[in-house]
Amino acid sequence: MTEILTEILTEGVPDTSIDASLRRLYYLASDADRTIDEKAQELLELGCSTLGLSLGIVSRVQDGRYEVRYSAGLELDPPEPGTIFEVSGTYCCHTLAAEDVTSFHHAGKSEIAEHPCYLDFGLEAYIGAPLIVHGQAIGTLNFSDPAARQRPFSIKEVELVRFFGKWLSKEWQLEVEKQELLDTSALLKAVIQAMPDALIVADRERRITLTNEAFGKTFGYRTQELAGRQTSVLYADLDQYDSTGQRRFNPGANGVGDPYEMTYRRRDGEAFTGETHAAPLTTQDGRRLGYLAVIRDLTRRKAIEAQRDHAISVVSHEIKTPVSVVSGALQLLGNYAHKLPEEGQHLITMAENGMTRTESLIEDILTSGRLQAEDGQSPFEEADLAVVLKQAIQGIQLFADTNDVSLDFVGAEGGGAEVFVNISRVQQVVTNLLSNAIKASPKHGRVKVGLVTNPAGFWISDNGPGIPEMLQPVLYDRFTRSGEESFRFGGGTGLGMSVVKAIVDQHRGEITFDTSKSAGTTFVVRFPNLSAEATPGAEVIDLPGVSAE
Repeated sequence: MTEILTEILTEGVPDTSIDASLRRLYYLASDADRTIDEKAQELLELGCSTLGLSLGIVSRVQDGRYEVRYSAGLELDPPEPGTIFEVSGTYCCHTLAAEDVTSFHHAGKSEIAEHPCYLDFGLEAYIGAPLIVHGQAIGTLNFSDPAARQRPFSIKEVELVRFFGKWLSKEWQLEVEKQELLDTSALLKAVIQAMPDALIVADRERRITLTNEAFGKTFGYRTQELAGRQTSVLYADLDQYDSTGQRRFNPGANGVGDPYEMTYRRRDGEAFTGETHAAPLTTQDGRRLGYLAVIRDLTRRKAIEAQRDHAISVVSHEIKTPVSVVSGALQLLGNYAHKLPEEGQHLITMAENGMTRTESLIEDILTSGRLQAEDGQSPFEEADLAVVLKQAIQGIQLFADTNDVSLDFVGAEGGGAEVFVNISRVQQVVTNLLSNAIKASPKHGRVKVGLVTNPAGFWISDNGPGIPEMLQPVLYDRFTRSGEESFRFGGGTGLGMSVVKAIVDQHRGEITFDTSKSAGTTFVVRFPNLSAEATPGAEVIDLPGVSAE
């Protein structure tokens, strides 16, 4: 705008009236205390005075309607703001069509002598400029008079009105953006305060800048107590604070990581576990502003889960002894089954099969409980993942052959996938996934197993009917069963996938799946780049190298 102003002030023969108007506009534009209503009104009065015209209007044009937004008159009574006309009945339709300044100094002797505006209002002189906001014409700035001018509008007058229009467009655009920002801020504030979980925003140095009401209820702090303080005040363990900072809150951290659990501390000193969703706050040009985190207090959920796990474990242990007794009795009775009639032999077989399923269910429940109790403290060691996979395949090969499904290991024969894991637990993961893949495969189906790298892991795919959509969100929950929709035969206890997920989580690994009715299901398991010096049971956040491919 400054360049345009300078160009007009220096171009051609000096015009004292126009130069004075531009200087007056300069002071008007630089007055931060004026509202857009005041600026627009003064601009109309300034334009009427400078051009020697009696009427000035700022219009808002939308859907063929011309609405007077601001108006001013030197000798005529201007139309009131809010007055509506059809845009086709105004000279401004020519301005909008030209997308530039248009003018008529004597309309009655021009090509628009039959225009409705001339016939209805008798306006002889007119000059107007389109108002452009975000690249779209939303209205006009125009000046007019019922008296004809002796001469056409000069180049400087046209440039003046063009500049007036550009300046007012900019002011209008700033007003629109300001209102949009206020609306967005109001919406964001309402969303933040309505969130049931604790929300915290910190700057690049991890100093607290914003919290919501739920945060105060969760941590016990008032907002003014935390403003400007380091987020370390919220952590129960400063080592965790440092670890989180190195992995999450540093210039190299990018994107939104998976949620993680962290031990926090309330104002009264009580420690609690919180599920944390964190993300960096970054501008469009990549400048880091800070970080945002949403923390869910897991105290109640953890207590309920502990009670549930304890009850299930106790019941399972109590049931295991009588089940073992019944199972032994059935096996002993089976030795004499040949002396029984055919119907009796069939009943014994059914009872043995049912008991086998019951024992499997109890073992899965107890295994799940042991995994929770171990919390990553099982022995870990270096292992060649290719060897682990082949051993698991060998162990389940008979089951696949019996059900007419082929098993193919397509990984690199030379290994090359070294991991630091609990081997027996990983074999259990592979076996559970292979068992499900075999059950899901059609007759003569094919289950493939392969290796992935960076980080190391494996994949297992089948060509079955896929995982039902309604089952996918709860696939890893306990006692979730797929039923006949995805298994050709058999079924499950509903614990196999929860055991798989627990073991993968114990290794701080990642399990994902891709499924469809036409292509079957592929599971991918990845392990973090841990080493023998790492402590698998410790809190590990956003492990390097883990991707969601």
